[in-house]
Amino acid sequence: MLTKILSSKKVKVEKILGGPIKPLISNKDVSMNQEFALGVFRPKQGLYFHKHPNSEEIYYVISGRGTVFIGSEKEEVKIGEGDVLYIPANTPHGVTNTGRKQLVIAFFVSPGKERAGYEIGKDCEIIEEKILYSKKK
Repeated sequence: MLTKILSSKKVKVEKILGGPIKPLISNKDVSMNQEFALGVFRPKQGLYFHKHPNSEEIYYVISGRGTVFIGSEKEEVKIGEGDVLYIPANTPHGVTNTGRKQLVIAFFVSPGKERAGYEIGKDCEIIEEKILYSKKK
């Protein structure tokens, strides 16, 4: 059995899907069918509106507040510390930090194909290459 322990503090932030992401565990690193990453967003930062055609995703909000935009109608779902959000495969979604403090989200993607031979358009499709903001007043 292969065990991997790492310090998230030592993992460099990468710009993925328009946002600052720390890719921690994926099938690029060890043999598994999932991906685990941390999103570390300053106010007004987020991820492009995108979908994973063959992967489902779970968000766990570690700290901060934000808005997740779900589905083709971009339904606005408010999220905050301790919230868990399930996103089915092939569901368009994006997230924006709408708070005043840092928003930290743990992303669990299964099967996590994005990091091994990452292909925009196959394993992850960008629908809008911009960060979304609430249209509600």
